Amino acid sequence: MFGKKNKEESAELKPAKTQKTANLKKLEDLYYAAENARKNAYAPYSDFRVGAALLVRPNEDSVLPVNKIYTGVNIENGSYGATLCAERVAFAKAISDGVLNYDIGQNPFIAIAVSAGDEEALPCGICRQFMSEFAPEITVVTKADKQIRLRNLTQLLPESFQLNKDGVTEFPAAEAVETSEETDAAVNPEVQEDLAVSDAVEEQAEPTEQEEKSETE
Repeated sequence: MFGKKNKEESAELKPAKTQKTANLKKLEDLYYAAENARKNAYAPYSDFRVGAALLVRPNEDSVLPVNKIYTGVNIENGSYGATLCAERVAFAKAISDGVLNYDIGQNPFIAIAVSAGDEEALPCGICRQFMSEFAPEITVVTKADKQIRLRNLTQLLPESFQLNKDGVTEFPAAEAVETSEETDAAVNPEVQEDLAVSDAVEEQAEPTEQEEKSETE
């Protein structure tokens, strides 16, 4: 029946809403941790300072009794290729601390927040690939227009590079498509129109035999 929900149904809905609000609050706090870490960035060349905060879940052996945050900052170098991004620094700190050795039965990495001050900063391509090695579905937290924004890493890197256990690269199967003018026209109707236009131009450009004779006379 349609109508007002009874008190029991309303009571069942409240915990879920409260939990969602609590989770968002945690992610907001995570962003502020990244923002606070940003002051330690070393960026004398670009003056683009970035802070990151990586949230790691506790493990069953109580090595981490509560969720722990690992921070990172961008560290530039006069040899630009040696520069480290804030996201990779945060991951490296967590991994070197033994996070991957925790037997928790699930991925330890919950979310990573990235702050670059007033402008929104999304992880660069190499950081996205780096993170996908360890947490392909991690939540990425940023801020824009004074609003916290959440994205899944799969949105930012839909087809990451992966190696299987045998060390052979795995690529998604691609659909075979024959290459010809007919198939091109079938795939894209505009191609057929372009071909027709180009043929008409060529016909106008090439003089006929009669025109060539009249020109010589």
